[in-house]
Amino acid sequence: MDKIKEIVAFLNPGQVPVIAADQPIYAVAKQVQWHWPEIYGEDKFVIMFGGLHIEMAALKSIGTLLQDSGWTGALVEAGIASPGTADSFLTVLSITRTRQMHQITGCSLYKLLKAAHMDYSKETDEQPEEVPSFEAWCEHRKLQSPQFHFWYMVLSMELVILLLIRSFREANFFLYCQSLAELIPYFFANNNVNYARWLPIHYRDMVTLEQKHPQLAQEFQSGNFVVHKSSRQFSAMAIDQAHEQANAVIKADGVRSA
Repeated sequence: MDKIKEIVAFLNPGQVPVIAADQPIYAVAKQVQWHWPEIYGEDKFVIMFGGLHIEMAALKSIGTLLQDSGWTGALVEAGIASPGTADSFLTVLSITRTRQMHQITGCSLYKLLKAAHMDYSKETDEQPEEVPSFEAWCEHRKLQSPQFHFWYMVLSMELVILLLIRSFREANFFLYCQSLAELIPYFFANNNVNYARWLPIHYRDMVTLEQKHPQLAQEFQSGNFVVHKSSRQFSAMAIDQAHEQANAVIKADGVRSA
């Protein structure tokens, strides 16, 4: 942290250092801030959760929820993936392919929901004006059917994860904070202890940033909480993802040089 502070002071005097870290390092860094506030306090450093690691943890969390649910079998039967590949989505061996599978699953579940509601609307004896709205019908079905409730929860969590990804791609800080608030209860529900414990701390830091670091909050709200490697829309990425890409280039160059 001392070295980071020294580098930031040299490159951009007056800026509060911002550090992005994965969960274990984030936990250590926050404890350092709390134990030595006069040197490393929250008024002197901003410690962030790495966005890519939040996404990976969320995908693993929903993977534990989908364990033995029949989801992987459905992917195989649909011809989308082989048995081994489908099982790998539960543990997120490839974050890109796992993300794609949840996009497909979310789209399929929503289409099934809308179709079921349409069928209900056509078959019910109720007057057209008395037919419940789609949202009210979903809430009623959740109370009636545990299976419906389970898959509705899966769809809801997938949509929150996609909301998080969208916040990175659009560099939308308000959407990022909103998606964090909606994601945290799922970590508690799925017993993901470390993220359930530390992500609320990160969320608190982000929503109070305007009081503690107004200039930094303004930069974040302008989209500078992510990395823009291109001027194209929907192409921004989390800080730790940019770090991973830079590390991959360095490692590849090292292999070629050897």
